[in-house]
Amino acid sequence: MAGVYDGLTVVELADRRNQWAGKMLSDGGARVIQIEPVAGSPGRWCGPFVDDEPDPDRCIDYWWYNTGKESLAIDISRPVSGPLIRDLLSQADVFLDSALPGTLTEFGLDYPSLKSNKALIHVSLTDFGQDGPWRDYAMNDHAHLALGGQMSSSGYSDPKETPIGGQGRHAWHMGCAFVLHGITVALFDRESSGAGQYVDVSIHDACALGTEAAVPQWMYYGSTMYRHTGMHANPKRLPPLQLPTADGKYIIAVMQNFGTRVWNYLLAWMDEKGVSGELHDPIFQDEAYRMSEYRTGSVIRDAVARLIAASDGEECFHRAQENGISWGLVHAAEENYDVAHYQQRDYWREIEHPEIGRAIPYPRGPFDCDALGIEPRGRAPQLGENTDSILTQDLGLSAESISALRDSGAVR
Repeated sequence: MAGVYDGLTVVELADRRNQWAGKMLSDGGARVIQIEPVAGSPGRWCGPFVDDEPDPDRCIDYWWYNTGKESLAIDISRPVSGPLIRDLLSQADVFLDSALPGTLTEFGLDYPSLKSNKALIHVSLTDFGQDGPWRDYAMNDHAHLALGGQMSSSGYSDPKETPIGGQGRHAWHMGCAFVLHGITVALFDRESSGAGQYVDVSIHDACALGTEAAVPQWMYYGSTMYRHTGMHANPKRLPPLQLPTADGKYIIAVMQNFGTRVWNYLLAWMDEKGVSGELHDPIFQDEAYRMSEYRTGSVIRDAVARLIAASDGEECFHRAQENGISWGLVHAAEENYDVAHYQQRDYWREIEHPEIGRAIPYPRGPFDCDALGIEPRGRAPQLGENTDSILTQDLGLSAESISALRDSGAVR
């Protein structure tokens, strides 16, 4: 499949923070060469591992974030390595790094040292950017979500419960999204100017821009958002909408305006389950009253909770959706493999993993767009898998030179 980044060569200085940006470039058709330490990128050691066997080539997290890339395992601290990497970057379109601010200068890999390639787009992803009083502070993903504001709006409704940051590398993904935006805009600019540029992306800045309604609510109304279980944060405390089903699952019962047709169906469904209670009172035939009572009262909410409790999850989800009621079923992650919707949309991609003797189904990508063609092109590389071919074919080194580098510990 042709991809939007076909023909580009990207050199990625490996780190868990920037791997998703490199993955999107690779899934979009770019050739992505990941430079990693001879012991392996930190992403190879975070787990979980296949069969719980710690191994740099069996880390499932690494597999997902590095589809289709190449691995050059080289010790950048060795004097011999700097010229090799600079030679590789002289042929690249994009250099993607997440090194601590100022540290690439000593290796001659900072932007001013790379200006011989006038078309190079160098993008740095760091916690707080290249300057400012916080530039040397260290953060993890959850700390970014707390400091950026997301965590104050996420979690459970009970104010006694602590906030929840989520386990999805959300802060790093936000930073990587801005990395992709920066690269794409720089590529458009290069088409007319012929020149590359340096792009400085701060994960904290990206998080601070992504707090949804929290900042506008405070700026315009002076109100603070409350966390709510299974729904968006809201300036008012609302009753729970994440409700248990008869078979132990949960439905997100989104508030909506029940028009006459939908209301009559819902009432008949409640009658079928024997949970309609007082909803046959004529006053509930008034749509305006229904909406007001649903938002501020408890009669309709309680009846909805009884209906969901009397229905299985799949039944509840499909019957609601087929009749214009926008409720959602909470799935465990592994259940998505068998969801017909994903199968119909050709969402899964079987990626062969010869090292374990089987294929693994991967999500296609964040969206379906033939013009962009973003999907996994192959498995993640094994540690140092492409070292020899890159040194030989891209950098012109002889077998004897590569052997000497390997004997010295400079490459793997």
